[in-house]
Amino acid sequence: MSERQTYNEAVQAIKTAILNSQYEAAKSVNEKQLMLYFGIGKYISLNSRNGFWGKGAIDTISEQLDKEMPGLKGFSPRNLRNMRTFYEEWQIFEIGISGTEELKSRNLADTSAELHMV
Repeated sequence: MSERQTYNEAVQAIKTAILNSQYEAAKSVNEKQLMLYFGIGKYISLNSRNGFWGKGAIDTISEQLDKEMPGLKGFSPRNLRNMRTFYEEWQIFEIGISGTEELKSRNLADTSAELHMV
């Protein structure tokens, strides 16, 4: 086997490893993002559907996020409502959550951490 062929094999092996790593990283990011959206949707659903927040809450939350995190994209009122719908449509697959009263007292970080473990 020539030196050149050995180098070509090395390049191909390294290239394959890089591409596989990039693919796995993208999958992981998508998983985390979906978990975040599900957790936010759950938080919004539990507070808005149960009468804890008024009608303008989602709009106000979106505006406040925009003020406190300039440049943050994807958290418009419409997207926040979509996150709530996402949670409400898929909540039947959630495992290990006991009772609405317990959930109301949790914060979003706890809910997000719990979803990661499910």
